[in-house]
Amino acid sequence: MLSSFLKSASLLAVLSFPILLGGCSGIARGVTEAVLERQSVKEDLRQCEIEGTAFNGIRQSLDSQNAESPKITKVLMVHGISSHLPGYSSRFQKKLYEKLGLSVTDITVKTIQLYNKNIQWHEGEPHTLGTLHVTRHMDAQNNHQLVFYELTWSPITARQKQDLETDSANNEGLARASMNNSLKSFINATVPDLLIYNGNGYQRIIASVAQSVCWMMGNDWEGLPESGTYQCEKWPHTTFPSLAADDHFFVTHSLGSRITIDTIQNFSYLNQKKNQSEHHREIRKTVRDKEFTVFMMANQLPLLQMGRDAPRVLAAQKSYCTINGDKKDERVARRMNIIAFSDPNDILSYPVTQNFTTNHIDSRICPSVTNVSLNIAEENNLFDTVSFANPLTAHSGYMEDDRVISLIANGIQHDNVTPLISKRCKWLESTPTKK
Repeated sequence: MLSSFLKSASLLAVLSFPILLGGCSGIARGVTEAVLERQSVKEDLRQCEIEGTAFNGIRQSLDSQNAESPKITKVLMVHGISSHLPGYSSRFQKKLYEKLGLSVTDITVKTIQLYNKNIQWHEGEPHTLGTLHVTRHMDAQNNHQLVFYELTWSPITARQKQDLETDSANNEGLARASMNNSLKSFINATVPDLLIYNGNGYQRIIASVAQSVCWMMGNDWEGLPESGTYQCEKWPHTTFPSLAADDHFFVTHSLGSRITIDTIQNFSYLNQKKNQSEHHREIRKTVRDKEFTVFMMANQLPLLQMGRDAPRVLAAQKSYCTINGDKKDERVARRMNIIAFSDPNDILSYPVTQNFTTNHIDSRICPSVTNVSLNIAEENNLFDTVSFANPLTAHSGYMEDDRVISLIANGIQHDNVTPLISKRCKWLESTPTKK
């Protein structure tokens, strides 16, 4: 559906100009020649600008694995708008593993149907919070190991979205023009997720991500169930055996970024609960001394902040996040690196500014934001006066972009910038706050 829409949009961009300008054959020929000339240019002219502090990628975690200090690198993937099936991140994973030199994959795929007894279900609803696919990957020498957790939460919204299928089919009333029909179907498949998340689906979707975080942090590979429907906290192997040693990363796309940050912020309220068991107090103590990284592609944090109250604790990182902070025992984590990838031509993506971070992200998660502004979709110029970049490509192409993959894999450090990034990106480095 999307591919036909993209082709229609590109064709419309070429054909509409001569019509609008009077149908002049000379102009039509000029447009065609301009498009062909643009297509013949092999040099990649897409820009890339990084602004923020240095950050580690997944490779630095893998490189620190050794027999004397055993640990595992864990990555949780959270998708965004529209319907997804388990396996949706396969292409992204393959490119990432190739970049990291992880050429061996465990034949076992563990599939957990997520459940939470506190969620109230209505008749006819699926009674699960989505699917968690867990896979294990190693290098040829088995020196490095990564466990990947792919969350598919979209079944939560599927039932409500069925109400729009009749409109997408357009069997009643007048028929739509083909391109308009493709666009309407795309809107019907995606926009409802934003509305449901900010409405009656919030608790369930948050619970889905929270359960996934629990499975990632609370269990080692050997202790995970191979299949079945379970609540993480009730699984007997959920003892958080390697929580302190393991490294944890999040990779999110679109709405998944907002959901993940909301889930992490909600942990700050759990920390305030009274009558916690000694076990839970020890877990939260371990987590608040750890550093985490969230790689966000096409995030909608500013957009979905509209209509919401700001978090309770703002502009107070000095008290919560520094070594001598008077409230450091109340923070969620020692540092939450947020790497925000945004294409300016992506109509559903926003940079995370310092002002937004200060006024709309809870200080207790200790956020440190680096923005990566880059062209995912190519711009096409006509007559040097009109430029166009397909917004759908700009929104959906992050997971296959080599620069995005490289930064997730390798991070960026002032003394070690990979050739691809040094050649294709400009880095405006910020100095981190001393703690």
